[in-house]
This record gives sequence, structure tokens and C-alpha cells, in this order.
Amino acid sequence: MEVKEALQKVVSENDIDYLGISSVQRFENVPEGHKPIDLLPSARSVIVLGLRIPSGAIRANDRAFEGLRHAIYSYVNFGYNKVNEHLDFSALAVVRYIERNYGFIAYAIPASWPRDEYLMMGAMSNRYAAVCAGLGEFGWSGFVLTAQDGPRVRWISIITEMEIEPDPLYHGPKLCKGCKKCVDTCPVGALAREESVEVKIGEYRSAYSLRNKALCRSATRGLVRGTPGRLQADIPYSIKTMEEWYELNKKDDPWQRMEIARGNYCYRCMTVCPAGKGEHCE
Repeated sequence: MEVKEALQKVVSENDIDYLGISSVQRFENVPEGHKPIDLLPSARSVIVLGLRIPSGAIRANDRAFEGLRHAIYSYVNFGYNKVNEHLDFSALAVVRYIERNYGFIAYAIPASWPRDEYLMMGAMSNRYAAVCAGLGEFGWSGFVLTAQDGPRVRWISIITEMEIEPDPLYHGPKLCKGCKKCVDTCPVGALAREESVEVKIGEYRSAYSLRNKALCRSATRGLVRGTPGRLQADIPYSIKTMEEWYELNKKDDPWQRMEIARGNYCYRCMTVCPAGKGEHCE
């Protein structure tokens, strides 16, 4: 059985929606220390899996921001944590299949962790890997947009010594129309309207919004007003550094900390994006 066909069979058995393959060369513009070959020097290919976030979890996020505060936990669990767990188990199945049947090392990057909390930077970007594998394009929010589901997909990557023919980069209709709804909807104003991060992957050229990571983290942890979280402090528009963010985080009430689930309490830029909803983002 041809390698890609075999991998497709494995991921289908694990109820995965997206599968793509990238060469390690497509990561040449990634920051040093975060390339596939930095993690596995003998790497030749990167396998990317994607799982659609259930529509009910997206609706739970909407309801939370409409005022039904407890709905956010349905989103955190079934739109984030359990989706990540499913991806992690599926990646393990792929790792075991490759190592058992072909004898090559396969190195999985978890769907959410690990990351450097101080720099707010992952060991390797699964979103970047998804674009490298031809599964979509970057939207202004920094999420990967897919033709079918827009940005409402979570990703996981598997670096391997095995050389597998890469899939072509995405060349379909442009999915992000530049509506900036993500900017307008962000409850803390963390996304820049004009400033951007440039992306170069082979012949692919794109850009996404420059994000104030510390301010964004204040929302994703549910610490500030406008998010269905716990502390509901005033939005700290002035923070720019991780030291400032940690000082804000210390103010969270210890009783409220007891109900925290490791996850994301915001993601409005992802949930409201028109891409993949059968609408045009004008």
C-alpha cells in the first residue's frame, strides 16, 4: 500500500478530518529553534492532522459571550481540550504505525503543548505546519483558514525521518477577504488592523495581524472584562510584556482559580470568522 494511502487509512480510522504532508524545507523561514530539524535533526517530512471543532462547541462560545457565562466551559472542554486529546491520540496512532511498519522515527508535537510560556511561543507552530502541508491559508487573525470549516479546526504535527511526497500548497480561492471582523470582535483589541507578520513558504506569500500576545493572553485566560471568565478586571491596554501579564494573573481570586480548566476562554477571532460558513467576508 502506498504510504499516503496507508496514512489516510490510519487517520480515517481515528476520525480525523484533515491530513497533509509537508517537506521540512518549507519551514526554512521559521525562527531558529522552532524548525522541524531543530527538534529532530534527521527529519525529512512533517505530517499534519486536523480535527474540526464541533458546531455545538462554537455555539457554546457564542452563548458565553452573549451572557450565559457557564457555557464557556462547554466550549473549553469540547471545543479545545477534548479536541486536542483526540488529536494527540490520533498522532500517537500515526507515530506507532510509522515506527512499526517502516522503522523510521516519528516525533509528535502535541496539539496545544509544549510551549515557552514566557515567550508565548510553541515548540513548533502547528498552524504554520498546516499551511506548509497545503491544508489552508493564513487569515488575518493568524488562524489557518480551510475552505470547508474556515478557522474552526485544530491541528497537530508529526515530524518524521521518513521522506514522504509533500502535498501542494493551497492554491484555491482566497479564503480571507480582509473584512477584519476578527479585529473588530476581539474583546481586548489585541489584533492590529494594519501591522502584520509576513509569511513566506516556498512560492506562498501571506500576512496576518501583529498580535499583542500579552493582551491576548489576558482574554484567553478569562481575566478581563468582555470575556466570560473569572476575574473580570479592567482591560489592561498598556501591557506589552510577559512580566506585566504575570502581575495581572496574580490578581485572580484563589477561589475562582479552583474552577479554571486548562484551555482558552476567548477565541472570538476564530468563532466569528465568516470563512467556511458559506458566507462572503467583504
